[in-house]
Amino acid sequence: KGAELFAVIGNWPNRRHQHWTTLLKARAIENQAAVIGVNRAGTDPEFTYAGGSLILGPQAEVLAEAGDAPGFIRAEISPDQVRDWRAQFPALRDRRNDYAKL
Repeated sequence: KGAELFAVIGNWPNRRHQHWTTLLKARAIENQAAVIGVNRAGTDPEFTYAGGSLILGPQAEVLAEAGDAPGFIRAEISPDQVRDWRAQFPALRDRRNDYAKL
């Protein structure tokens, strides 16, 4: 419905870190939107968590990336950048919204 930014909260362990990154980039690409992915860092009795929080632009370009330790990242996200990309590559116009009614 026009969202230009998505926040995704994760709890991905080290052994699946590549999945975390790949899926965040997929969300940015398929929605032509910026994505903020916040993943858990540290350990518990069963797992070590990957960290690797990301801020992505609408073409899945990495704007900021955290390491594997707790911390903060930030990036400037321009709604105009999202809108410009959507105008250049209007893939969302092909999306069928009527499937939810089926």
